[in-house]
Amino acid sequence: MPAPRPGIRLAGSASSRLTIKPSPPTGPRPQLQLSTKVRPGGPRRLSEVELDEDEVLIDGFEAVLRDEKVRVTAVLERTCVYVDRGGDRRLARKEDLWVEADKLPIRRRGLS
Repeated sequence: MPAPRPGIRLAGSASSRLTIKPSPPTGPRPQLQLSTKVRPGGPRRLSEVELDEDEVLIDGFEAVLRDEKVRVTAVLERTCVYVDRGGDRRLARKEDLWVEADKLPIRRRGLS
């Protein structure tokens, strides 16, 4: 087992010093494999796309929000973060985003 790494001390007065301790080492992240589940094509609300228990929707895909194409950068439980035309990050409900379900980057958690 490797020796624990020391914490990082940031400069500042005694009252404002902050020590950041490294998190404990964890095992390797589970491998993700492309899902082989066949999903019907055609536009549908993102909230209507069903995922199996071992499937994960990976961020970084196109969607349509109020007739505007947006890039989804993060997928949360009921919402997604997207980038608007001006480059700003915004939040949208999954039920307001339209996607092609058969083109989504869905991965299956590997067993390792």
